[in-house]
Amino acid sequence: MEIDKKVMMSEIGGAFVVSWLVLGSMGSDGLMAGLVLAAAMTAMAGAHILPMFTWMTIMTGDMQDQDNWMNNGMRLIAQVIGAAAAILMMTEGGEIETGYAAGDMWSFDLWPMVTMLAAGAIIGTIHSRCDAWMTAIAIVMAAGALGMGVGGAHDMASNLLSGGDDIVNSASTWVVDGLVVGLGAMIAGKIDENL
Repeated sequence: MEIDKKVMMSEIGGAFVVSWLVLGSMGSDGLMAGLVLAAAMTAMAGAHILPMFTWMTIMTGDMQDQDNWMNNGMRLIAQVIGAAAAILMMTEGGEIETGYAAGDMWSFDLWPMVTMLAAGAIIGTIHSRCDAWMTAIAIVMAAGALGMGVGGAHDMASNLLSGGDDIVNSASTWVVDGLVVGLGAMIAGKIDENL
């Protein structure tokens, strides 16, 4: 396995932008957040930037390919590093409280899972057919339905930087949410192939 340094730097830079500008500064302004995300996705062409895209790539690729798993695993780590750098900057090295609280990993509710599955199918379809800016707008508009898909790297980095007290809950939620969104994209792709 050979690591593409440019891709990893794009993942770090893209996750930094998303954490700092989209989730940190303008998270409540959907249009502006979508435009910033679109700019980051365009500028960092080839980078997934958001963990949900990495999970979609894993789930829609060759599940038996070890390089697929390793390369995408490295992308997930790079995204957490980029988000951690943004959080360190925003919190002045931890001097300012982030207010992070992870969800309970053992709670299960069917409808949020179905919603994430549907959101994954929709975002996966848009991403496979449209330019990055359209995908970015759709992601911001569907952010509530995507679980940790949008802020996964940000949440993981925040937990790691705040002592990691709730890392097991964060990691399990991040993985499960990513897999469900990726599964939605995979199902949409299979339906599209068979139509």
